[in-house]
Amino acid sequence: NFLPAGFSSPFLKNNFHIFYNMKRFFTKKRIIWGVVAIVVIAIVILISRSGKSPADSILTEKAEKRDLVQSVLATGQVTSAIDLSLSFKTSGIVTRVAVITGKKVRLGEILATLDQRDQLASLTQARGAQASAQANYDKTLAGASSQEIDVARAAVSAAQATLDNANATYKATTDQQRVAVSNAYAAMLNAGLTAQPVHIYDSTVTLTISGTYADTRTGEYDITLSPTGGGGHYYHVGGLETDSQFVVRGIPLPLGKQGLYITFGESGTLSEVNVWKISIPNTQSSSYVTYQNAYQAALQTQSQSLVTAQNTINSAQVALDQAKASLALKQAAARPEDLSAAQAQLLSAQGQLQAAQANLENTIIRSPADGTITSVDLKVGELATGLKEVFILQDVGNLHVEANISEANIAAIKPGQTVDITFDAFGPDRAFVGSVQFVDPASTVVSGVVNYKVTTQIDQSEEVKPGMTANMTILTANAQGALSISQRAVLSSDGKKTVRIITDPKTKAYREGEVTLGLFADGGYVQVLSGLSEGEEIVSYINK
Repeated sequence: NFLPAGFSSPFLKNNFHIFYNMKRFFTKKRIIWGVVAIVVIAIVILISRSGKSPADSILTEKAEKRDLVQSVLATGQVTSAIDLSLSFKTSGIVTRVAVITGKKVRLGEILATLDQRDQLASLTQARGAQASAQANYDKTLAGASSQEIDVARAAVSAAQATLDNANATYKATTDQQRVAVSNAYAAMLNAGLTAQPVHIYDSTVTLTISGTYADTRTGEYDITLSPTGGGGHYYHVGGLETDSQFVVRGIPLPLGKQGLYITFGESGTLSEVNVWKISIPNTQSSSYVTYQNAYQAALQTQSQSLVTAQNTINSAQVALDQAKASLALKQAAARPEDLSAAQAQLLSAQGQLQAAQANLENTIIRSPADGTITSVDLKVGELATGLKEVFILQDVGNLHVEANISEANIAAIKPGQTVDITFDAFGPDRAFVGSVQFVDPASTVVSGVVNYKVTTQIDQSEEVKPGMTANMTILTANAQGALSISQRAVLSSDGKKTVRIITDPKTKAYREGEVTLGLFADGGYVQVLSGLSEGEEIVSYINK
């Protein structure tokens, strides 16, 4: 422990060995020699400065004519004019890969395909639907054929014949049933006709009925007697008919004019008291009910037959109307509404076909341009994922350099300017020549700095590859044989540019003169347009 007694600073305790070593290094002898060296150096500097004149601190130059060049330096990258990432639009099993890396392809060439069985089936169905819709549209537009019209006319004729037959059958049925009903009615009216006594003087006198009642009226005949005055009698008919006739017994005498006859029996005494009644029909006859039922049955049969016949007529009429409408439709020109509907169906079918063709095309990668395949990431049999990059297509024979130029220099860049280019891959001794092709009007911010992309066309060479780093010198302006001076010789004052012109070469006395400047060139030179002459000496720098 080298610390004095009572010295307790922790820092000094921990670092005392450092101070101890410094003390051993800075010995008394070394300190004396160091002070001597410093004094000597100071004396030399004072002597050297005291021996110089003010003119020795002034550097001058002469205005000379030079070939001036102004350029902008940039670093860019070689890019293909065509640089495309290709992928399938849909997922599927790869069935064919037609290219390898480095293969040159043409526009539209198939590069790879997926399994297409489902898409081909859908395409066939869509083509069939379009063909059907097209045929329907053509048929609607053309109308019915002559053969179809002839068939429709024949259908009208057949329907007319059926209607005529139905009408004839209805008439025959009507006549037949009318006769049957008439006969049944007549039979009912004539069933069991008898003369019923109303007042009888001599019951032995009989009156019988004969003949057939021809009228359709119902009612009664009233028969009364009256004497003739000569021992004979008249019979008087009332009721349904009126008549008076002389009575001749034992023979049929007419009872009116409807076909009935009466016969007075030969026995018994005739008297005006005798009165008979004949009912038409005779509802009291034992056969009346039978004939009445037969009449009702005839009426029912007539009704049913007529309904059936009428229904047949109605059906035949409907069939005829339909046949005529069908014929008129076939003979008429196509309606705009029908054409519009057929055309809409055709457009829908065409859309389905286009969709099926697009789905099939989605299973194919075609080259979108001429170029060279520079990357292949696909194998037959694997499942390709839709929109995943599997090929890279570039035009390696049409390359250019892209570089970002800061906004401080972009104003000087214009299309057509010459660009000297070297590549890191070939070293600084291999030079290429290009020209500015395009300057992007929109800016790009790179690391917070506003830049503009400049595209430069270069000499095509198989050695130059996409992605190479290019060192660019863009010639923005030049001046041949221009009077120029160093930029550091120019002073700025009150918006004016001045230089210090030497008036005495020995003492390097000078005066300030205003100059007009032109091109600020590489190498620190600036063009002088006026204010100086070639050979004039100026101050370029004063070492104070």
